[in-house]
Amino acid sequence: MAGSDAASPAPTAPDTVKILVAGGFGVGKTTLVGSVSEIAPLRTEEPLTTAGLGVDDLAGVEEKRATTVALDFGRITMGRDLVLYLFGTPGQQRFWFM
Repeated sequence: MAGSDAASPAPTAPDTVKILVAGGFGVGKTTLVGSVSEIAPLRTEEPLTTAGLGVDDLAGVEEKRATTVALDFGRITMGRDLVLYLFGTPGQQRFWFM
């Protein structure tokens, strides 16, 4: 409307949903977050060391060389009004409280 005092509505931020991807050691949480994220995922992987011997069970994932030490992060935009934030947890038993 030309000459109208009515202001356009201010753009609103999209709704956000946080999804926590949790599971056991070596089941693919980091791979999932990285595979579906529309951005380059933030990964907090570090090489496995002897400190994990007797703690981290490599049965079935003997070729695993790195592990998540904090959180992995990714994002999926579902539309103008909805964004999903993905957080992948470490899988070691000591993090199962998350």
